[in-house]
Amino acid sequence: MRRSHTSRLALLFAGAWLVLAWPTAAAAQQDPAPATRGERLDAERDAKATSVTPPRRTMLERALTWYDNQQVLARMLGGWRGFHGASGNFPAGAGTGVGLGYSAGGSRGPGLELVAATSSRGYKRAAAVADVRRLGGAPVDVALRGELYEFPQQDFFGLGMDSDEAARANYLLSSADIGADVTWRPATGLAVQAGLAYLSPRTGAGTDTRMPTTEAAGFDAAATPGYGAAVDYYRASLGIDYDRRDNPRHPHAGGRYAVRVADYRDADSAGFRRADLDVQQYVPIPDRYRTLALRATATLTDPRGGGEVPFFYQPTLGGASMLRGFREFRYQDRNSVAVSAEYRWEAWWALDGAVFVDAGTVAPERRALALRDVAVSYGVGLRLHSNDAFVARIDFAFSREGFIPLLRFDHVF
Repeated sequence: MRRSHTSRLALLFAGAWLVLAWPTAAAAQQDPAPATRGERLDAERDAKATSVTPPRRTMLERALTWYDNQQVLARMLGGWRGFHGASGNFPAGAGTGVGLGYSAGGSRGPGLELVAATSSRGYKRAAAVADVRRLGGAPVDVALRGELYEFPQQDFFGLGMDSDEAARANYLLSSADIGADVTWRPATGLAVQAGLAYLSPRTGAGTDTRMPTTEAAGFDAAATPGYGAAVDYYRASLGIDYDRRDNPRHPHAGGRYAVRVADYRDADSAGFRRADLDVQQYVPIPDRYRTLALRATATLTDPRGGGEVPFFYQPTLGGASMLRGFREFRYQDRNSVAVSAEYRWEAWWALDGAVFVDAGTVAPERRALALRDVAVSYGVGLRLHSNDAFVARIDFAFSREGFIPLLRFDHVF
């Protein structure tokens, strides 16, 4: 009985082998080995086409892939905890900044950020921020801020579009700022922020020996309102920010729309009001490998109660973010309007090319903002990025005042 069962299994396996092997054997008989050289080459090409070989990446591609997988940029922008290096976030012209920072807390609990930094040109900053995210489980964030800074070489060219580049001077700006902000996020992408702050700005003679101070350059009190005055301000502000970008760290579609109004008052209830508007729109063309990035900004101020708008609180144009072909702080006045457009295309998976044009104007009164006084800059640039985050940019900007190369680690917009 056992032998009969074994014989049946052997016959079953033999039959299965014949069924599986028969097509191969038949194919071998129907497709004999190629005899001529041309047939052999065709057969080799067919064999290569059916084989799958993983692509080999260069060393740079492997490094950028590792960088992206490790989320280095996200950690540098706020992921590090404990003590770490800090640049001080100084304005342009400060030189190389070095400092020490400390971060503690998480994204949903109380957090603390401390920084103390100085720069090669004598700029100093010490700041502290304590915040609580999602207070009581509600979509509300509360932050307390304090800051001391001294910027001893701020550029000043005079007010208005007719200011002269050759009249460049410098001054010292220092302040102690203390404030609190409450941010409510009622819906995805929407943030409403209210804030109160105490500001004590002070100005003085600049320390940059390459140019005169504002006083030595002949800028009197009328040309530099607020210079040398010891006036403290109380600021109340309200802002709305609606962010519908597909990826804020490296946008290709959507937009961001923000407006902020602030009221500055001194001890005598004199002061000024300021309104800032910022509209950004990203249009993919048409396969997301090309993007048209558009931006429009406006800042409007109004003196009130017999006060004035100090020159260091007035809007400026020029520098790395707007009117890139002009120096930082090149144009300033009580009101400003500016637009910018960039055509970006993916030159490589980690590198975008860009062609851009900026235009803007300033004026003491809103009705004086005119197209005939617009300053224009244009240029080309490169944007280095990972799969989903901006890393750095190089811009080569041109204007009627010359050529300015820019290397920055923050996106223009």
